[in-house]
Amino acid sequence: MRWARRLLSVGLLLALSGCGGKESNPAGPDETNPPAVPQWKFQHRGLNARAVWGSSASDVFGVGADGVIEHFNGGHWIPMKSATNELLYGVWGNSGSSVFAVGMHGTILHYDGITWRPMASGTSVHLAAVWGSSGNDVFVVGSGGTILHYDGASWSPMSSGTSQYLAGVWGSSGIDVFAVGANGTVVHYDGIAWSPMTTGTGQFLAGVWGASGTDVFAVGGGDIIHFDGNTWSPMTNGRNEYLFGVWGGSGNDVFAVGQYGTILHYDGGAWVPMPNSADRHFYGVWGATGSDVVAVGEAGTLYRYDGHAWSRMGSGMSKALSAVWGSSGTDAFAVGEAGTILYYDGHAWGAMPSGTGVNLWGVWGNSASDVFAVGEAGTILHFDGGAWTVMSSGTNEALYGVWGTSGNDVIVVGDGGTLLRYDGTTWNPTGGLSATIYGVWGSSASDVFAVGFGNILHYDGADWSPMSGTSSSLLRVWGSSGSDVFAVGPSGILHYDGSVWALVSAGGGGLKGVWGSSGVDVFAVGDAGTLLHYAGSTWRTLACGASSGLRGVWGTSGSNVFVVGENATVLHYGM
Repeated sequence: MRWARRLLSVGLLLALSGCGGKESNPAGPDETNPPAVPQWKFQHRGLNARAVWGSSASDVFGVGADGVIEHFNGGHWIPMKSATNELLYGVWGNSGSSVFAVGMHGTILHYDGITWRPMASGTSVHLAAVWGSSGNDVFVVGSGGTILHYDGASWSPMSSGTSQYLAGVWGSSGIDVFAVGANGTVVHYDGIAWSPMTTGTGQFLAGVWGASGTDVFAVGGGDIIHFDGNTWSPMTNGRNEYLFGVWGGSGNDVFAVGQYGTILHYDGGAWVPMPNSADRHFYGVWGATGSDVVAVGEAGTLYRYDGHAWSRMGSGMSKALSAVWGSSGTDAFAVGEAGTILYYDGHAWGAMPSGTGVNLWGVWGNSASDVFAVGEAGTILHFDGGAWTVMSSGTNEALYGVWGTSGNDVIVVGDGGTLLRYDGTTWNPTGGLSATIYGVWGSSASDVFAVGFGNILHYDGADWSPMSGTSSSLLRVWGSSGSDVFAVGPSGILHYDGSVWALVSAGGGGLKGVWGSSGVDVFAVGDAGTLLHYAGSTWRTLACGASSGLRGVWGTSGSNVFVVGENATVLHYGM
């Protein structure tokens, strides 16, 4: 499978925690007492949403990976200061000034209309969903059959009678509550105790909603079941996609969302697919009315229904980022999915028009006004300090890496052994390989290294030649000199000492990027928030607070480093 596909893959339900730790101050730095030493901080995180709820059409909350919370004010999605880095699975409120969010490792947050604050949950299990009849009568469900209840003062555990994972909760009142989960589990609360219900399905049920206590819908692994007050029965929906969320304006106006952009609508007679342009998973759905509905999902997938059609909403820059480069610490570019280019001016990251919708995988520049970005379908873009323009590459192959010695000597690598060289006027093919090449770096125009699918190549200024070293896939390469080069990939880290390549760190972390300020100050990044550092003797894991995949790393010095990844994540190491 090509790296492009591997990089875009995201888990359906659970995210792994990464980096071996959390931010020391997830809500932001204390400006009155700045740190005395460099620290890792998030400069940007997009909404990789898992759930949505609102008090009105202009007061909507979305929560998701890395503790990200965004608020929709009727016109725009705006990031909110969160109080956690944990993945958040559920959100519900009884008003816009009393909102609860729940997630990994027992996380419960409360918003009072001004600030999100953590609440003591008394558990460390994963919490998946939240619903209440009022702000003083709130239910949370999660792994191991966990059910917690909030009475307005504190959270306390309830006996659920099951050990199954519970993924959804909804009620018609505080004494008529349904919780659903793994293996077709449904338990019901009557105000006194929770008791099991027979559902007739063994599928994982991920979401539940009802118009009343006798008109309840539950969705999950391709199934939709309905409760009429007496029994649960299956509903025909004609689809096999996994469904994650359900909500309705009434019992005859119900929406269910799931895998690969699936949105189904029930009109009281039948479930019918609704057309939309999304190809990512939807995880949550909520509406102010049946003609004003919001569906949210992974990688900034945010859609709104106006009663006639679904259309994409502005996502607040949530696309996955693949690579980062800058001319200085106040002039940096990050590129990624769907033509995304973000620019950092030393104060904030903002979106730049790229003129393309293809995935971009690499970026490098000679100066702030001479920058190159490469991506799918032979795409090469050039930034002249004013705008990005498309260059003619002469190929339709996906291009993954770019590096050069000057603006008139640039090398691009990609699928099918593609090796292109730019002389300041045109791009010309060089080499004659067939295997995919992912990364390129050199110490000079006559000392260039390229790595890929079982390949390590060297260019001496005249010809490309294979080097021995690995049969595994390598994705990026960087060095402090021609005799001190590091290459990373799923199998680990390789090092070249000028004579031979050797494995110096075994596989793990799904490494995607490497960069250093010197041979004894090297950073490598990868899946699930993996961040490694080499100080001259061994590689060790650093705590950075991220759980989403990290893909690219670059800096101006060892104390000014930028890391980018999934969910538009930008981490910065500095003062």
